[in-house]
Amino acid sequence: MNNIEKGAFLKLFNRNGYVLNFSTNDFNCFTMESIGVPLCQKYGLSKGGSLTAYCSEATETDLIKLFSDLLEYYELHLLSSSYNEGEYSNLYDKCKIIIERESKNNVKLSTPAITCVNRDYIKDISIRAMQDVDNQNYDSALTKSRTLLEEVFCYVIEQKGDTPSDKGDIGKLYKQVKDLYNMHTDGNMDKRINTLLSGLEKIVSSIAEMRNKASDSHGVGANRITINDHHARLFVNSSMTMADFILSVAEKQN
Repeated sequence: MNNIEKGAFLKLFNRNGYVLNFSTNDFNCFTMESIGVPLCQKYGLSKGGSLTAYCSEATETDLIKLFSDLLEYYELHLLSSSYNEGEYSNLYDKCKIIIERESKNNVKLSTPAITCVNRDYIKDISIRAMQDVDNQNYDSALTKSRTLLEEVFCYVIEQKGDTPSDKGDIGKLYKQVKDLYNMHTDGNMDKRINTLLSGLEKIVSSIAEMRNKASDSHGVGANRITINDHHARLFVNSSMTMADFILSVAEKQN
């Protein structure tokens, strides 16, 4: 990707120092999830300034990953709005072509592998999520709950020598974990265990869905829903329990 092409993405995403419709907190969470770096926190600049600073020093692989994720967000939330009018409509078309070209060139659009996930890691994330709950920052607590599950899934998949199928889709990751570790209901197993196993699927889907609609990871505007303290605690505790169970299964088999 050359500098002119990078400039097209910056013009599309950077709107006078703002990046699309992200708040600073939204943008930090988004970039942390995409490329492992909260950009505004790192550079101490505006959202647009932080994005520009990152573009000047990032590897091409990481930059394409971030641009691809931002373009996907743009398509999901802003493509049919005033954000895509006039020159921005043409910029979007150009950026879409560039991303499709880079994908065909087999540019890897994935975040670095997680080196170590253990119970201390699970406990640390859970404690920080509960601190968010205590501070009534429920959105952040949900984001941490979802991220905890995603990273544990990716870790145990990698422990089997496989590559996570899609880091952005927690449902696909869980299916991959189930297949790799043979975590399916068994007619020869106690029905109560089978019931618990089937309940795990609901935990995963609920956390993923709640995170999409209520967490601080994406700006969802009018679609955002309000949650209460006890609901947030349930999500954090469910995520921690699920993560600990998956790690236990992996440790036993590996």
